[in-house]
Amino acid sequence: MQRGLPLLLLIFTLAACQSPPAATPFAATIPAANAAQPVAQGATAVPTANPLPSRTPTLPPTATLTPTVTPTITPTPTLTLSPTITLTPTITLTPTPIASATPTDPASDPNNTPVPTWTPPPPDAATQIDDHYRMRRPISDGGVNWIARTYPYGNTSGGRLQVHLGVDMENPSGTPVLAAADGTVYYAGSDAGEQFGPTTNYYGNLVVIQHPFQSAGQPVFSLYGHMQRVDVEPGQTVRQGDQIGIVGGTGVAFGPHLHFEVRAGDPRSYRATLNPDLWIYPFQGFGTLAGRVTDASGALLYDVTLQVKSTDISRYAFSYADTSVNPDPVFGENFTLGDLPANYYTVTVSDNGRVRFQQIVYVYPNRTTWLEVQLKP
Repeated sequence: MQRGLPLLLLIFTLAACQSPPAATPFAATIPAANAAQPVAQGATAVPTANPLPSRTPTLPPTATLTPTVTPTITPTPTLTLSPTITLTPTITLTPTPIASATPTDPASDPNNTPVPTWTPPPPDAATQIDDHYRMRRPISDGGVNWIARTYPYGNTSGGRLQVHLGVDMENPSGTPVLAAADGTVYYAGSDAGEQFGPTTNYYGNLVVIQHPFQSAGQPVFSLYGHMQRVDVEPGQTVRQGDQIGIVGGTGVAFGPHLHFEVRAGDPRSYRATLNPDLWIYPFQGFGTLAGRVTDASGALLYDVTLQVKSTDISRYAFSYADTSVNPDPVFGENFTLGDLPANYYTVTVSDNGRVRFQQIVYVYPNRTTWLEVQLKP
């Protein structure tokens, strides 16, 4: 037993001194770089451009990997390109696209190729009227300063409400209300004891401002109703953009909003109103559509729905509800639709599925475009 022990130790010592078996290096397969994805462009603001096919990116040559340890395996990664999506233009309008002077982004187009845009038609005397825009928005750009089109001037909201002789701008309580133009404060306070509407306590807290311009020889006033607080006094001079109060929901109001009116002649007369669409400057690059809806004999038609549709948006205008709504004494309109981006629009009047009027009209920017809508029998 003692003689066998040194022999066993000798065996273990020899085993520990042997070199480990040679490891075969692992040939890593390097994946090919992902193909660059084309950047999706956002929707183009009006006027709508003829969409162009996207460019097909040119990818660098595919590298061939050459393993050095295992010569029998030669990985050759390949990259299969998928065809790019080709946009098919759907615009059916007659104008011809021309090259815009606005260059494209140099990062995406090193050649700085102009992008085609739709060409506005030349001025058409039949669609142009002498505008009298004199007022700015009574709500700043930080709030909702566009008119609610579900209950516009002269409308009844589908017969659910009384005829609207002003316009609404829906904003939360406390939103600053601004003077729409220079002038002198005619009235400021509650109408609980002073009647400006069909009844007292109709507008709640209101401000009435007389302006230094006229309509057909009559003085022009602007009225701001349902305010939570009034910040001016009668006789005070104000400048366009001055804060005169804050939005509220006093008087007869379904929640907080600003009710805005333009009146000519008697500032206390509920029936002395005019359409604010024809007095408030459009947004830059936007315009107003106005006109008359008549039957085949030329008689005015009331409460007619007009669809006004471009390649980008679809909106609705409504002829005035009845004879209680005043047209402008200069224009004699019975419908308007403001805040339209300059573009071509198809105006359609349908009656139980039958098209009684349809015409393409270009709404010019920064002015009113006039349209006579005469329905077929």
